[in-house]
Amino acid sequence: MKKRSCRRTNDENIIHEKAVKLRKLTDEQLVHYVEDRVEKARSEGRNEAKKGRDIKDFFEPLSTHGIIPGIGPGTVDKLKRFAKEGGYLD
Repeated sequence: MKKRSCRRTNDENIIHEKAVKLRKLTDEQLVHYVEDRVEKARSEGRNEAKKGRDIKDFFEPLSTHGIIPGIGPGTVDKLKRFAKEGGYLD
């Protein structure tokens, strides 16, 4: 049995209104809306990655703690050299 609208909370009413608006969109409007949301998510993801931790933060625990078995200081140095040559590190 469906829930009566008089018993919905404010959050449920907001979600319901958004769902009704989406259902009323034409196919073309819906496709543009979804494509815009996907593009926005991609750009925000790129921006978050840029704001994220630095690659130096990745190498620091490896070189000091040796936390991964089989990856010794020599391998870490090789990775650092590769990152510097690729322009990932200063």
